[in-house]
Amino acid sequence: MTKPHVVVIGAGSTGAAIAHDLALRGLRVTLVERFGPAAGTTGHNQAQLHSGARYAVSDPESARECAEENIILRKLMPDSLELNDGLFIALSEEHLSYRETFLEACAQSEIPTEEISAAEALKLEPGLNPGLLSAIRIMDGVFDPYRFTLSFIATARKNGANFLPFTEVIAVRQGQVTLHRRASGEDIVFACDVIVNAAGPWAPRIAEMAGVPLSLEPSAGVMATLSKRLCNMVINLLAPPGDGDIIVPQRNTSILGTTSWMVDDPDDIPIPADHVHQLLELAEWMIPGASRVPIRGVMAAARPLIKDPGAQGRAASRGFRCYDHTKDGIPGFFSIIGGKTTTARYMAEKMSDIVCLNLEINTPCQTRTTPLLSYRLAM
Repeated sequence: MTKPHVVVIGAGSTGAAIAHDLALRGLRVTLVERFGPAAGTTGHNQAQLHSGARYAVSDPESARECAEENIILRKLMPDSLELNDGLFIALSEEHLSYRETFLEACAQSEIPTEEISAAEALKLEPGLNPGLLSAIRIMDGVFDPYRFTLSFIATARKNGANFLPFTEVIAVRQGQVTLHRRASGEDIVFACDVIVNAAGPWAPRIAEMAGVPLSLEPSAGVMATLSKRLCNMVINLLAPPGDGDIIVPQRNTSILGTTSWMVDDPDDIPIPADHVHQLLELAEWMIPGASRVPIRGVMAAARPLIKDPGAQGRAASRGFRCYDHTKDGIPGFFSIIGGKTTTARYMAEKMSDIVCLNLEINTPCQTRTTPLLSYRLAM
């Protein structure tokens, strides 16, 4: 019997994880990406392996998903992670007043926390503001977005998936995708049984090619990378999620982030100078001297957030949604939006469950326990 053929559009963390999941279930998979792996939103995020604590108060469902996936990923891809934990720090009375709300929400989402004194926190991170009032230790970590994505691709390829980078989707029809190979300039037509649209903030464009509506909120965020490792743990302000309230160590650098505002075009995101200034100002408060460290680079990307009435920007859910476009008159065409890199494996599981149900395939998900190959084996 011929295996069903699935074309997955977008080789960010979500698309790569879907390719991995479906390949493990025995499907024939082709993963296509107009640029390289993690070239879009995934490759321009703050590289934080979330404990879930950041969203415990405002978005408990997403918080629980992050907390569970944090534990799973530690077992599946240890060579792509830096398991350094994190601190939520209080630098004002307002931060202290948020403490009980934060701890209670973490407990309800089963997110481990450990209250430590200011003195203990300063021993762990001597560069912190000496006026620190209190700190809470959580299970944050750091990943390299490129290596993270390549680990899924490497394992998918081992299980038979085909990966076509620098290949742009130019037309979508039921059971057929037309691709443009950037290197050769040729156009090729792929027949397939299923198309999964995992193009992140570009997903509405792919859906439009297929003739179906898809709405999301493209929320951009600016991040600045400093030419020094300011800390060894992920540092968060003990406050509701806001602009510029996280410092993430990444190898010998530090990523400051992130801001949030709506954009029209995810391919055209001008970086406001005042956003960079805000990042440096808050970093200086958290770790004195940070604003004097040379900036290595500034980047911005659009997040494909779920668009719900009355919930925009910071208030928008960090969860995800899967769509079966059969109801739109296009059977075999699916889309997925939202989520975070930390939850990519879980998102892929849910999307793949829907695809397999549609194809009447009963093979269960195996990605929770299947170790991922090294990113070095992907290409």
